Amino acid sequence: MARILVLVVVLLATAFGAYMVGRSQSPATLNEADRKSLELYAEALDTVRKNYVDQRDIDPKKETYGAIEGMLETLGDDGHTRFLTPEEREKNDQSLSGTYVGIGVQLEENNGEVVVAAPIEGSPAEKAGISSDDVIVAVDGKSVRGADVSEVVEKVKGPEGTRVELTLRHEGERRSYDLQRAEIKSPVASWAMIPDTDVALVLLSSFSDDSAQQLQKAFQEAKAAGARRFILDLRNNPGGRLDQAVEMAGYFLEPESVVYIRKDASGEREEITVEGDPGSANAPLAVLVNEGSASSAEILAGALRDNGRAPVIGETTFGTGTVLSEFVLRDGSSILLGVAEWLTPDGDFIRDTGITPDVSVPLVEGTEPLTPEDARELSREEILEKDAQLRKAYEKLQVQ
Repeated sequence: MARILVLVVVLLATAFGAYMVGRSQSPATLNEADRKSLELYAEALDTVRKNYVDQRDIDPKKETYGAIEGMLETLGDDGHTRFLTPEEREKNDQSLSGTYVGIGVQLEENNGEVVVAAPIEGSPAEKAGISSDDVIVAVDGKSVRGADVSEVVEKVKGPEGTRVELTLRHEGERRSYDLQRAEIKSPVASWAMIPDTDVALVLLSSFSDDSAQQLQKAFQEAKAAGARRFILDLRNNPGGRLDQAVEMAGYFLEPESVVYIRKDASGEREEITVEGDPGSANAPLAVLVNEGSASSAEILAGALRDNGRAPVIGETTFGTGTVLSEFVLRDGSSILLGVAEWLTPDGDFIRDTGITPDVSVPLVEGTEPLTPEDARELSREEILEKDAQLRKAYEKLQVQ
């Protein structure tokens, strides 16, 4: 029994990384309460291994991963702080690079179901007509009820050129799609002019490795095409790299402007400011957000709002208010841990409450935000008629 306890303590020490930031992962560094917790788990583990009816189902790695995931779930930072297996970590890193093989959907959990946060523009999913808020019901004919987002992602992804069948629920109706996986090369930033105006719609779909550079390029291209006023669309943007949000803010704000306030576990606050010369500090600007705008998208929207740089229009954002750091564990898995909270420059907490827009404008149920690709096929009147949030942003720019 003693040998088993020692083995389990060593095995599960990594599951308590949240308690040991900056310290050795040796059990000797644990306090008395942590030691008792590990001993209790070891007792439960020993009971299962000695008495469970089907010994073939006992998997030490799955047990350890389950323990880590359970610990992180108790923190209440749903959808942000999380555990990644080595395979999930590789895919997460790939998604932040801006390219991957798949069908081109961003997924999230909503009320216990896995739903489409947004299809990526130009992807197989977008071309097939899959839209935001579609609920994933089955993959290749097998139900995903009760599965979490990472499990569904694992089922959906696969080698380039292979096919996958998705069954979705769209506004109560079941639909099936036969999709071919492809390398997704969707640009992070895209733009289009609103016809017969000097207003450009600039869409930012995520905050990947070079997204700040891509956004700057999109603005430069739009300016060269005659744009003098801009609508920055952050709707359904799930966020990503925090440093890219700070760099983007520097493109619109004067040097030393506050982007966000970082509050760590001790309560200490630090103002994060922009550096360098702004490339577009004076051009009239409006920002679009909705409930799918999260993380770095909220940081950028909050910075532009609180610095008086641009009105924020649309719907209240998701409410991701923690700053993540990655802690890589010894087997290549990792913990993405909320190590600080962030506040807007005016000191507003947004965790669980989101960024409240200056002008609240809902979209008519069943309609989707227009993308630059959509706008290129429409007249000005059609664009403003189809997207109420975009129309309000356009109207705001007329008086700037």
